[in-house]
Amino acid sequence: MNRAHRVAGALASVVALVAACAAAAGDPDPWASAAADDAIVVDPTPHLTADQLSFLREVGARTWRLLSGPGVDPATHLPLASVMLAGAPAGTVDLAPATPAQQYTNPSLIGNYLTAIVAAKDLGLDDQAQNRAAAVLAEIQQLAKYNGFLFRWYSTTTGQAIETPQGRPIKNGYVSTVDNAWLAQGMITAAQAFPALSQGFQQLLAAMQWDFLYNAKANVLYNGYQVGQGYSDSTYDNLYSGPRIADYLAIGSGKVPGELWWGLARTPSSDHRQRQTPQGLNRTYTDPQNGKQYTIFEGHYVYDRIKFVPTFGGSMYQGLAPAMVVPEQTMAPQSLGMNNRNTALTQGAYGQFGAKTPVWGWSAATSPTGKQRYDNYGATDLAINQGDVPDDVTTPSAAFLALPIIPELAYANIQNLVQAFPTIYNQYGLLDAVEVRTGKLAPRFMAIGQTAILMAVDNAVDHDQLQGYFAASPTAKALTPYLALERYSIHGLVGPG
Repeated sequence: MNRAHRVAGALASVVALVAACAAAAGDPDPWASAAADDAIVVDPTPHLTADQLSFLREVGARTWRLLSGPGVDPATHLPLASVMLAGAPAGTVDLAPATPAQQYTNPSLIGNYLTAIVAAKDLGLDDQAQNRAAAVLAEIQQLAKYNGFLFRWYSTTTGQAIETPQGRPIKNGYVSTVDNAWLAQGMITAAQAFPALSQGFQQLLAAMQWDFLYNAKANVLYNGYQVGQGYSDSTYDNLYSGPRIADYLAIGSGKVPGELWWGLARTPSSDHRQRQTPQGLNRTYTDPQNGKQYTIFEGHYVYDRIKFVPTFGGSMYQGLAPAMVVPEQTMAPQSLGMNNRNTALTQGAYGQFGAKTPVWGWSAATSPTGKQRYDNYGATDLAINQGDVPDDVTTPSAAFLALPIIPELAYANIQNLVQAFPTIYNQYGLLDAVEVRTGKLAPRFMAIGQTAILMAVDNAVDHDQLQGYFAASPTAKALTPYLALERYSIHGLVGPG
């Protein structure tokens, strides 16, 4: 029997197992059942058994082994964007040394690495966590900046700002809004977790001039700024996407007015080209800062009778990553928190009824074929984008992001993933991606995925402790009233079962 037939047989067994479990529970569609009421999870830990929590702690320990060792450049203490295997995937693997072309990082990865250090502290994985955070703080203080923001790329060996990941020295650097927002959340989290370092991180945060990236006329944030050329042509227009972390940071900084909240679309307007015509209703809210009234179209899409506000590409990372650090479930239970639940549920439903795969969880990830390039993957039918949204590759990081949101269903999915593709899991955690229909694995780890896994594990086993750092920060004070205001049009199901 060849490898393809073995993989097909294993997948068929897992598909049958999933179907059998659903039938035994008397519920062929657990996704719609879970979305039938307004219940959301605000503390995932009691939803998991002692054995499940033990396994998740093991995943956290293995993931930290990579992030704290071969995933960090010892010269600068900056995280490498990726780490390659030296051979084929297996239960125990060897890692390839980083080539010069791989020795780069960016602000998102630095910020998420800081958050991962805090998660390692929470999980009891590293008694030197504060020293690690201090080393990263010292490096950030030395990195080249523009209006308090980092540039897009840096060499991990020298700390020099570079124009491309391939290492060309910078001429006219680019300031990425969303990358700097993820950096800022990491500094906020570390400042709260390590009070001895708070002053240093707060000074860096205070220097970030968020008003510089604010398009006041359009009431949105620019995607970024090219030094010497000007602002990007694009702006961040949709609220429910990964870049909302930038809206949070901009409002929370006090340098951008809270009315930015109302410049963002919940769904595109009905005359916008998109995959579904959004349904919903208009609601009027009073701004907590300026007292003015704003009317917002609270729109939604539908999949498997579940109503949800979509992301552009049907990506779990775009939908759920901000919720790993911002307590949307408790601060915004009628809007963003519920939409996080419905997003995770529709990804599961799409896996069962759309892609018809034994595992689910779609986000940008490494292509397991060819040159292992980083590609966009998504749950096709859940995307705004009418173009090509491939769903042939799933990523463990997306599966883990659902864990604090729908713990029982997400844990079952993770177990199916490890059972169907056992060599995806090794002494450094989980590889970045799998092409589900062939079983081909991407032979590398990506820092963005590994940090997301560790964040999700920390929240799942420690009562959402990671979210608490942001909630206790000064940044949350201006933001909290906006998160609490809305009630999205996503409650209940569409039509009879």
